[in-house]
Amino acid sequence: MTPVSKKTKSRQTRRYSSPNRPKGGGAKGGNWRKMSSRRQRSATWPWALALAIVIAGGVALIALGGGSNSSSSGGSGSGSNGPLLATVTSFDNASPGPNTTIDGIKCETSEQLLFHVHSHLAIFVNGQQRSIPMGIGIAPPRQTEAGATGSFVVAGTCFYWLHAHTSDGIIHIESPSVRIYTLGEFFDVWRQPLGPGRVGGETGPLTVWVNGGRFWGNPRAIELGSHEDVQIDVGRPVVPPSRVNWSVTGL
Repeated sequence: MTPVSKKTKSRQTRRYSSPNRPKGGGAKGGNWRKMSSRRQRSATWPWALALAIVIAGGVALIALGGGSNSSSSGGSGSGSNGPLLATVTSFDNASPGPNTTIDGIKCETSEQLLFHVHSHLAIFVNGQQRSIPMGIGIAPPRQTEAGATGSFVVAGTCFYWLHAHTSDGIIHIESPSVRIYTLGEFFDVWRQPLGPGRVGGETGPLTVWVNGGRFWGNPRAIELGSHEDVQIDVGRPVVPPSRVNWSVTGL
């Protein structure tokens, strides 16, 4: 199925420098030196040709794999904020597709913008920040473009009403109606566990913050809304909470 584009952006053409060619030159002196020079050039050109073919092949592979519309699994080992808590593979393996639902949240072929707000999720494990992967809630195949903070998923087969375009922790709530969405539902879309003492594959004592204040309940119940800042610390030390400067995000 053809991916649905979030927005149209100008494409940038990548340019690659050609390898420097060795400068040729005649040898000064008699015929012996000229013949010797010809023999050396004759012996060298097959290797130069082979090297040029290898370089050209490498450039072609880079060009095929690095365009602004390249497909991305979002499953790399790191994101904008450090190592991933978990990859997006658990979501992809659930075979998401148009009109499928998770917790009543539908995957639709266009983004629903009647209710469009953003929350931020920061996760620390033993004092080290972890990233959430881009592409949660956006069914593959996905297409990415370079953004201000890294890669940005611009298209996919369909979009759940809760999804992540980037790996910087921004959760997009894009719904056809105004309703309450929770962090537990986002993790359900991701197909990762969340509850007291567990975040994804990490377990231990949790310290949870919402908008800079302690949250003492089940983290699944945290409500996602406009400019909500959620931080979960697994284990020790606990990192003091910080707030996102939403005024500079454009969200």
